[in-house]
Amino acid sequence: MITTRFASSLCVSLVLASATGWAKTSSSKTKLAEAPAPQSVREAALAETKASGVASKSATDATTTGMLVLKDPKPEIMGRSWQYFAGFTAQQFQPKGTVTTDTAGTFDLSKNDQTFMPGLTIGVMTPEWNAASVLISGGLRVDGSIATQNTSVTLSGGTVVDDARLNTTMFSGGPTLSLRHAKLSWLGLTFSPQWGNLNYTQSSSNDFAHFSKQASYTAMNYGLDFRLTKKWSVFTEWSQRELSGQQEIALEKDSFELGTKVSW
Repeated sequence: MITTRFASSLCVSLVLASATGWAKTSSSKTKLAEAPAPQSVREAALAETKASGVASKSATDATTTGMLVLKDPKPEIMGRSWQYFAGFTAQQFQPKGTVTTDTAGTFDLSKNDQTFMPGLTIGVMTPEWNAASVLISGGLRVDGSIATQNTSVTLSGGTVVDDARLNTTMFSGGPTLSLRHAKLSWLGLTFSPQWGNLNYTQSSSNDFAHFSKQASYTAMNYGLDFRLTKKWSVFTEWSQRELSGQQEIALEKDSFELGTKVSW
């Protein structure tokens, strides 16, 4: 009887021990399955970098719908390209006035014929500003013209000099303004007040026929600029000139000029 009970107790103990061992083995396998796979040093470093590199929001990330944002216009203005131009001009020129010397008497410049006077104009313009559909641009320009012509003069003693040459130079500069309508951008109105210098110089193999006279003048130029392409245009200009002070020499007050120019 005792032996039977002992056998029963031993069987129960073996069953319980087996169940307990199986449970521990299952639990250990579960823990091994749940444990993360070992990482290499590179993977661990990348994971840490991603974790520390998460962007944090700041006040500048906030949506500012409806708020007025003020921008500094200086970088935009300085970044705009200015426009340069150079052109050729032509006009008919008539010398005016007199030149008196102690040795040769008086030379009447108006006795010389009209002559062709070519010229050169260069300058720079600001970018165009749109003001109520009017494109406005301002800048600076410099003009230069030169003419030369053969002339015959009679000295006070009656000697005729037929190899004389009269050279005329004109240089001027000043601000310029251009106005265009947005719908007629090919046509521009130009205005340019200028200050210049006029020089008459006569040369000859006869020393008594030599002279040089100069004077300063002011001018107001009104023009029409016809833009044929983005860079090329032709223009006409009417100038009103006036010599400064009292001078022997003179300058035609009104002058009409034609020209063409290239911009870049």
